[in-house]
Amino acid sequence: MQSLENQVTDTLVLTLTRAGGRFELMVGEKTFQQNTCEFMLTYWSLQGKDMDEYMNNLANEFDQVRVPLSGCGRAVTLPLSDFARLRSLYGQRMFDLKLEDMLMRQGITTYDAATRQSR
Repeated sequence: MQSLENQVTDTLVLTLTRAGGRFELMVGEKTFQQNTCEFMLTYWSLQGKDMDEYMNNLANEFDQVRVPLSGCGRAVTLPLSDFARLRSLYGQRMFDLKLEDMLMRQGITTYDAATRQSR
């Protein structure tokens, strides 16, 4: 069993970037490519998890969360703390996408959108 000190200091690297209509998720040293549909599947799966249920349940199966990355069975299993971070990361990215969409519908082009269109 890991000591509490190790659990607090071990931080899994999580990054989510977007380039050319594709998303790249980095979990630790593994990189996963997602198209928009896969991104949405993961986002809705993350939002569909009841965090209170995971936080309040002391059973071992609630210590880790399986997160689907595609409809074809690709998934990662994360400790609860990393799951919460990933959920926040996807939530921020979804907010960015929604904001970009709203601005584009108003005829305002963001720097990122202009850069993607010029490629």
